[in-house]
Amino acid sequence: MQYEEIPTQKIIDRLRQTLEPRIGIADPSLLGIENSAIARDEDDEDIALLKAGFDIYNIPITSYQRRLGSAVIAVRKIVRKLLRPVLERQVIYNFANTRVVQTLSIQLQKLQENQQTIEKKIKSEFSSGSPEVTAKLETQQRAIAAFQSEIEQIKAVQQQHTAILEKITAQLLDRQQ
Repeated sequence: MQYEEIPTQKIIDRLRQTLEPRIGIADPSLLGIENSAIARDEDDEDIALLKAGFDIYNIPITSYQRRLGSAVIAVRKIVRKLLRPVLERQVIYNFANTRVVQTLSIQLQKLQENQQTIEKKIKSEFSSGSPEVTAKLETQQRAIAAFQSEIEQIKAVQQQHTAILEKITAQLLDRQQ
């Protein structure tokens, strides 16, 4: 059974396109990111998006309706004031999560760098090898080669014995007839 690969990058891009205008950061230059080539990788872009969008209380209130625009804005401001305690708690929560994600991202980068350093160190130690280990390996390889030659000799002797037994068996059969 084969599973289809989930297009995670497409999903992330689609979410960014739909969420950025809603949280008031439609222009990426407002984030301090001039284009995606400048950002180190997608994780940095995501963290920048979190940093820019954690404050959901101070979103600009606008209306695209001509006649009722001012009334819609007034209603939205009233609703914002009514929801202020909830929105402020959400802002604090979003900010804390943003800091945690950024801290974890930094720690992950450090761990990856440490892992690469350790892998290089281990590879260099094993490639150069310690003299004792190299000597033991050579001794074992010689012992294996000696055993293999003994096995070949035993096989040769066994073949000779088999041939002799076949001759003896044939002679015995000839005498009995």
